[in-house]
Amino acid sequence: MKLAGDGRGGGRPRKGRTTPLRLDLHVHSAFSDGRDEVEEILEAAFEAGLDGIAITDHDTLEGSFEAERSVRKRGLHLLVVPGVEVSTSDGHLLALGVRELPPSGRSPEETIEFVRARGGISIVSHPYHPFRHSMYRIPGCDAVEVFNSKFIFGLANFWARRGATRLGLPMVAGSDAHSARSVGLGVTIVTVGEDGDVLEAIREGRVEIDGKRTPPVAFLGQMGRWVKKRLRGGERR
Repeated sequence: MKLAGDGRGGGRPRKGRTTPLRLDLHVHSAFSDGRDEVEEILEAAFEAGLDGIAITDHDTLEGSFEAERSVRKRGLHLLVVPGVEVSTSDGHLLALGVRELPPSGRSPEETIEFVRARGGISIVSHPYHPFRHSMYRIPGCDAVEVFNSKFIFGLANFWARRGATRLGLPMVAGSDAHSARSVGLGVTIVTVGEDGDVLEAIREGRVEIDGKRTPPVAFLGQMGRWVKKRLRGGERR
């Protein structure tokens, strides 16, 4: 699948070569519950030395579409992977490469089928993290987020990696950033061929992980904001 509005520039693979791309596949903007606007996120991604980013707001593609428009307008050498974090009946699921919003509230299996029928891939996000709308299981998805940068001890990431290994599924990382300063803390290095097909490379497991933990003060600060929102009216994180 060729991704539109990518502004790849120097990131485009040369003929007959493979190219590793540093991507953050799990980022939230102010279009859902992130603190910062898309422009700030793109600047942070560029400053972090990323080749691309997926803005995966909760149940909306508008952040992704805004990122594509901004990259094209500004001529940034930054790949934008269309994405959304879908609220399934069991927990959160990342859908990448889709331009039609998957309905929320369906089972993970139904959502995965919807995404695949439209040429995208599904990644179960933070499957074992407590208080994070996690599934506590791994459905038949295309990849598993085994490194989520928002952790204290890393046990949930360990269980995710263990589950992905047992099922033979590709393993990816994501910052799960809710502010621009956390962008790039969870990086998936995706090795693409000359066609530049990121989604196919992930499906085939041509991925590596490079991650750093979100500073605890930032993580706990976000948790505090989430609790306040829940107390004020049950707003979803």
